[in-house]
Amino acid sequence: MKTYSTFLDYVMPYAPGATVAMATLELKNTCIEFCEKSLIIQRDHDPVTVIAGITDYDFDPPITNHLVVKIMKAWFNGAEIFPIAPDDITDPTIYNKAFANANTNPSTPQRYFQKDERTFTILPPSKDTAPSALTMRVALKPSRSATQVEDVLLEDYAEYIGAGALARLMMTPGKPYTAPQSGAIYQAKFTQGINMARQRANRGYVRADARVQFPGI
Repeated sequence: MKTYSTFLDYVMPYAPGATVAMATLELKNTCIEFCEKSLIIQRDHDPVTVIAGITDYDFDPPITNHLVVKIMKAWFNGAEIFPIAPDDITDPTIYNKAFANANTNPSTPQRYFQKDERTFTILPPSKDTAPSALTMRVALKPSRSATQVEDVLLEDYAEYIGAGALARLMMTPGKPYTAPQSGAIYQAKFTQGINMARQRANRGYVRADARVQFPGI
């Protein structure tokens, strides 16, 4: 894990007048955005015990002070389950506890959707309690309270993240380092880094961890 200060060499020489505090804040904002858009930080979520008749669950991110950007894959008892958009659920009673007959027809979970960065829903609810039955591969980003980020951000993407922080600084009006034209150039480089990381993530190059599990194999 790396602190945000380890990225300062990629920012401070190019933004005269910027304080360390301001540069560090923009580095944090940039790292969050980079992870959110590239999905480059992926991990196996700890197995979740599914409770009979319950659809909503909280994430327990596998990296401290991180949030779940996206569920990449999910399995229930080794069988893959698939994402569904809330708008595609034609019967709201299947997940909305405000309805009197909610959760009256439990079966085997086949679908999921992510409600936000902290919670997700499986559908339909399981008819039985199943210990450690739900496994997931998730993409993560640092939370606002995070003070450290994954090593890969420094090792592979430091210049792009530095460029993103510089773009943010230079787009700030009325500062000694304000330079919108230069900021646009740095923004383009940052976007290039996101696209490269996203392509790597799509190909499975995430340098995440060696504990990748393949349910059912």
